[in-house]
Amino acid sequence: MEVRDETKVKEKNKRKSIWRVLILTAAVLIVVLAAVAAYIWRAGYFTRHFYKDTWINGIDCSYMTAEEVKKKIQEQIDSYDLTITDREGDSYVITGPQLHLTYVDDYGVDDLLTEQKPLEWLQRAFQGGKYQVSANFSYEESSVEPILDSLPFIRDVSVIQPENAYMQETDTGYEIVPEVEGNALDREKVHNLIKDSIQNGVTQLSLTEEDCYLKPEIYRDNEELNIQVNMMNQLTRANLTYQVCGETYVVDHKVLKSWLTQDEQGTYTVDMQQIEKFISQLADMRDTYGGKRKFTTHSGEKITLSTNKYGWLVDREKSIEELTSAIAEGKQGEMELVYEKKGQGTGKDDLGNVYVEISIDQQTMWCYKDGQVVVETPVVTGNMAIPGHATPKNGCWPIFWKKTEYTMKGPRDENGEPEYTAFVHYWMPFNNGVGIHDLASRGNNFGGDIYLTNGSHGCINTPLKAAKTIFETVSVGTPVIVY
Repeated sequence: MEVRDETKVKEKNKRKSIWRVLILTAAVLIVVLAAVAAYIWRAGYFTRHFYKDTWINGIDCSYMTAEEVKKKIQEQIDSYDLTITDREGDSYVITGPQLHLTYVDDYGVDDLLTEQKPLEWLQRAFQGGKYQVSANFSYEESSVEPILDSLPFIRDVSVIQPENAYMQETDTGYEIVPEVEGNALDREKVHNLIKDSIQNGVTQLSLTEEDCYLKPEIYRDNEELNIQVNMMNQLTRANLTYQVCGETYVVDHKVLKSWLTQDEQGTYTVDMQQIEKFISQLADMRDTYGGKRKFTTHSGEKITLSTNKYGWLVDREKSIEELTSAIAEGKQGEMELVYEKKGQGTGKDDLGNVYVEISIDQQTMWCYKDGQVVVETPVVTGNMAIPGHATPKNGCWPIFWKKTEYTMKGPRDENGEPEYTAFVHYWMPFNNGVGIHDLASRGNNFGGDIYLTNGSHGCINTPLKAAKTIFETVSVGTPVIVY
């Protein structure tokens, strides 16, 4: 009996153990199924709601439905203000209604919700984080321009446009006029920034920080501008004065600026053609040497001398060189032309205060000083009866040199001896071997027709007293006119 009872007890306990396992398994299964059901329910929730920390257009959309988000976006748009601050610190507000802001449901919010993958909600719950996305809305772009035009800092009546620094001419040279910064705005840039601010929900816009003001392209410290001004001042700083024929000619800033020329690289130089032209003009006025010379005789007759070995002759090449150097150095003061030949007079009548006039036909010589005749004397000129002895005429020559107590010697003969010698007290050559001198052997026989048959070898034989006065009156370079 006892054996059977123990068997029954064991079977009974065995059955209890099986039920406990079944009950436990069922309980676990119920818990798992409940958890799965809860997870699936939660996943279903996130098919209609956004995850935590989802941000759209700056709005915290945690656990919101798409419709709730759209409502929030519209509320945000309705209350949108954009504060614009100018350079002076003044602020101006543009409101959403001014811009006619309107939310446009392009299903972008719905798409964002669809992209959430709700079965991953638990993973996202542990990860957390923010997600910035954009929702679509519209505004009337045509409203931006009128708003801009209404703002004080952009209205034309109050706007100062920027101006570049530039070179300005003054009475004495060139200087830099500083740039004008102005307060004009880059309208296109401001317009685009306002659009970007609206699109991104930005509520503060600093025109200074965003570098919206137009700027000059060239400032006073611009290297090229300073080089140009310095160069222009260097090229035009000379102030030179020429005295020609009693007239004054100036090469100063005003003249030099008109002589400047600019090459393809923008470099300024003084035009050499202008320098050459200037010197040529002065030379043309001053030159009296060579060519023909007009002369008014003692009787008032106007004649033309075909030979002219007296007067002023400008060395044009050297004068150009000196003027070029003076300009380069910025020289200040008097300048003088360089001469190959010089006359006695500085005016247009270059004969000066002293000159000698000789008439072959009248066999008379006059010596003038300060407009007065100091000597009028008969003379004997070259012998007309002997070829080669006639005195050269119809010309003007300067006295080459002068000497007292001089022995003249004629050409040498075949034996090397001079054809003649003649002692004179006063000797004044003016045309090679032709000169004015006294000649004691003539006594008092001067003038008349003597020269036709008993003239000199070409010189102007002069009475001693007259020769002495002329010698004391003239100097080297004094012009002698023979006609």
